[in-house]
Amino acid sequence: MTKQLIFAAVSATFGVTAFTYFGWEWLVCAFLYYGFLYFRIPNKILALHLFVLLLFFLSATISEKNNRTELSGMETNFTITFTDSIDIDGDMMKGFVTAEHNEKLQLRYKISSESEKIDLQKHMKIALSCPVAGVLEVPSGMRNFNSFDYQLYLKRQGIHWVLKADSIEFAKCILKKHTAKQAIQDFRNKGISYVNEHFPKESSGYVNALLFGEQKLIDEEELKDYQRLGIVHLLAISGLHVSFLTGMIFYLGIRVGITREKMSLVMLLFLPIYIILSGASPSVLRACFMAMLFFLLSFIKKHISASETISSIYLLLLLYDPNHLYNIGFQLSFSVAFSIIMSLRIFGRIQNQLVLLLVTSLLCQLAAIPILLFHFFEFSLIGVLLNVMFIPIYSVVLLPFSILVLLIHLLTNPFGEFLLFFLNESFVLCNAIAGFTADLPFAYISFGKPAFPILLLIIILILALFAVWDLDNHRKTKILFLVLTLLLLLQYNIQKLSPYGEVTFIDIGQGDSIFIKLPFNKGNYLIDTGGSISFEQEAWKDRRKTYSTGEDTVIPFFKSKGIHTLDLLILTHPDADHIGSADDVVENIHVKKIVIGGGSEEIYKNKKFIQTALMSGSEVTSVKRGDHWSVGEAAFYVLNPYRDEEDVNESSIVLYAEMGGLSWLFTGDFGEQGEQVLIQEYPGLAVDILKAGHHGSKTSSSVTFIESLKPKIAVISAGVNNRYGHPHQQVLDILSTAGISVYRTDLHGAISYQYYQKRNGTFSTALP
Repeated sequence: MTKQLIFAAVSATFGVTAFTYFGWEWLVCAFLYYGFLYFRIPNKILALHLFVLLLFFLSATISEKNNRTELSGMETNFTITFTDSIDIDGDMMKGFVTAEHNEKLQLRYKISSESEKIDLQKHMKIALSCPVAGVLEVPSGMRNFNSFDYQLYLKRQGIHWVLKADSIEFAKCILKKHTAKQAIQDFRNKGISYVNEHFPKESSGYVNALLFGEQKLIDEEELKDYQRLGIVHLLAISGLHVSFLTGMIFYLGIRVGITREKMSLVMLLFLPIYIILSGASPSVLRACFMAMLFFLLSFIKKHISASETISSIYLLLLLYDPNHLYNIGFQLSFSVAFSIIMSLRIFGRIQNQLVLLLVTSLLCQLAAIPILLFHFFEFSLIGVLLNVMFIPIYSVVLLPFSILVLLIHLLTNPFGEFLLFFLNESFVLCNAIAGFTADLPFAYISFGKPAFPILLLIIILILALFAVWDLDNHRKTKILFLVLTLLLLLQYNIQKLSPYGEVTFIDIGQGDSIFIKLPFNKGNYLIDTGGSISFEQEAWKDRRKTYSTGEDTVIPFFKSKGIHTLDLLILTHPDADHIGSADDVVENIHVKKIVIGGGSEEIYKNKKFIQTALMSGSEVTSVKRGDHWSVGEAAFYVLNPYRDEEDVNESSIVLYAEMGGLSWLFTGDFGEQGEQVLIQEYPGLAVDILKAGHHGSKTSSSVTFIESLKPKIAVISAGVNNRYGHPHQQVLDILSTAGISVYRTDLHGAISYQYYQKRNGTFSTALP
């Protein structure tokens, strides 16, 4: 029965994914899996598993059919009800609300003053219903290859629109009657607010994460350290937390004389409340439902195995909402839980507790590798050791200590403050250790997003490794460990072996950032980094995390590609929208050489990223007209600058390149004046691909310039609805009249040209 339930869970997964990802990859996986079952189980039972596949396929189909919006997108007036926790971050209020037809929306409202912010923090409550004027926007999709798809993320939660509120008539708001769920959510919000107000900022975010499942108040850099080291699960409420809490309550109940049967009923009533109190994340749902099933079976004096329990919970959650499957927390929680439960015989053979903890951590890390590589493209090599150290600290010390300090602080503030000092210092110490470790070389390694065949092989090898380890076959276990290690090394170096090249115009909003990869690792170049202009503002407007094109777009793009080194970082000119994220790039990836335009050395010499690069052994060099280099079949020629210019746009590095069977011209923010000089100096210059100057501004891409170059394709890098109105309609008309195809990052997202060695390639865009 145990194996059949596990097989049924896998069949359910195939059923849900068949609706979304049906294609040759799905067919290969299904063929391998059901071929395996064909030789392992009777045909009647195999037919049952095929029925499970069909059942969950139908469930996913029905779920998708019901996931529709009733709004047209033209509405401007709404009556919204705050049905979930609202996040007030700097001058932005955001969160999920419900409008007419019970439709969920993502609300975004810019707060106008500090007094309004204080008022909102005091009076904003769940079940508050208010009139709102605003506009509906379609959520942004996946604008860069392998990036986060916000639109799909919201859709899987039943949300199709972002409501950008211009005004909320708070004077006309009414507080509706709380449902039981909303009353618990309101209590949770009060608990989070109490911790924020009375606990030091170094520990308040961590206490809220451990007790209420609220991570957003943790310092962004500290949270990033935990994520990179593979120990962020310690900050999410999971099986460890639920086991400790239920065990403690159950034990206290028994000690005061309550029978086991009655305490089982108490726990069955408490756990649904705790699910809401702790945020109802996938790991919470899994752990709490498993605990509820345990207490239910204990009450009726029945018993099923742990593997049967987790398989049943998995099937029920997936049948209730097939979209659970696409939640990363759901994937990690169940994969790790399955790995532990299916390895009980391994644990039974280990007597030493330290070795047991080490092996448990290793098995959990192995189970998580495919998921981490698919979504985040990296994992920590020392995460196994860190889990051995941090799991006991968090589960045995910090979690119970946090509960104790909060309760005592509520009852007796002076003694609570005394204990709070030690709790705060404990978190400070743990965070210092995590921060120090995260800065060590190779603490975490980017492998890139594996292609389907490699990812499938990694999964098969890990499953086989679990199987032979469980059978105590030492020789095969060592062999499979070695093969898995070699496969991961292959994935790490896959870009160096690739015969394919690419030119990708990264969508970084209003700015430029162009990645060039030559075949067989002969060169990785980045032309500009993008960046944004920051302005000083009042402190109350500051947000916990501001968007950075480097950290949030360019670096994740490199990680997804498995790029570990840049041979050249070419900075066309020193405008913020071209070099503003150079600090992030230099700090996160090894840059061999930074190339700047001749005559601009004084502007760059005191830049922080230049000093950082020099300290790390990078070379900084300037180029001018006439400089050139060749790598394999590719050739690059510098056409500008040729003299000192007062206008930094006119001093942009202009680069002519031949690669992938095409000729390219990268122009930075080159203007019309420079264009005229260029075509006079190079009267026979013609290109296939033109990167339009200055984001399609009317000060660039003149008629004479376009007629002289005769490009087939023009690429314009501009932000969506940017304040400058780029690209200008005049430029678009010039390109259209000349019969030139236009790709725009504001419309198409990232634009990539992939080619095989020196042959012609194909263009593709991130957005359809």
